[in-house]
Amino acid sequence: MLNKTLLMAALCAGAVPAFAGEPCRSAKDLVNVAQNFYGDNPELTNVITPKFTLGLKGINGAADPTAMRYRYEDQEVMLPVLDGYLTEIETLASLSKKGEICRMVNGELAATTEGDSTEASMSFSFPFKRQDGNFTIDEIKEGAKDGSKIMNGLAPGGLGFAVPGLKGISIASPEGAKTRPEFFFSRNGEPVSVDTSPISQSVLVSLKDIKKSKADMLTITGPYRLHAIFKFNPDDVAKSEAARREKAAQSEN
Repeated sequence: MLNKTLLMAALCAGAVPAFAGEPCRSAKDLVNVAQNFYGDNPELTNVITPKFTLGLKGINGAADPTAMRYRYEDQEVMLPVLDGYLTEIETLASLSKKGEICRMVNGELAATTEGDSTEASMSFSFPFKRQDGNFTIDEIKEGAKDGSKIMNGLAPGGLGFAVPGLKGISIASPEGAKTRPEFFFSRNGEPVSVDTSPISQSVLVSLKDIKKSKADMLTITGPYRLHAIFKFNPDDVAKSEAARREKAAQSEN
């Protein structure tokens, strides 16, 4: 159930009910996620550092989980939930899929419920490792391809929809910055024009538009964060940015 919930969250970008009934269930899906994101996959993590975040909170009157307990045979691992987020998820990458995972509240098993009791909000990020701001387009394409392979590893059979692939990049300022990073695309050392979609302190660029420009390098100056991202609609991004700017202008008046 967790895998299906996880993929729905990726597609819908929202929180969804994830747990109901007994407090314990198979750890298979969560261990599978951890192995895909944090397992020994050097060929998929030499360009990017994939990250998975799982938020958990009680709903319908249920208490917020304070930890998740993994148990298999004589092995037991406690994963704290801090500020609403499961921590130490990478620990699960080395554990057996045959174990069980249990919701804990203040050191005790969570109560059994008839309906949904816990809501899960999940996010995936694929930041590039390089810090000097000089990216070949081949490196960017490799990072997006590797991230897509990681997402494909989460797909159970028979869900009836495709796992989202990474089809673009986000060039963003560090948290708290008020301006977007400066950057340019080039080919053989000469600048080339590439369509972009600015939003807030980030700029989104599709791999398709980069390919169309025939650029072979991306150069970013100053502090930045570069991520491979899922496919986006430029028109939707433009509408969101226009709404953000209008709201900001109103708050200044």
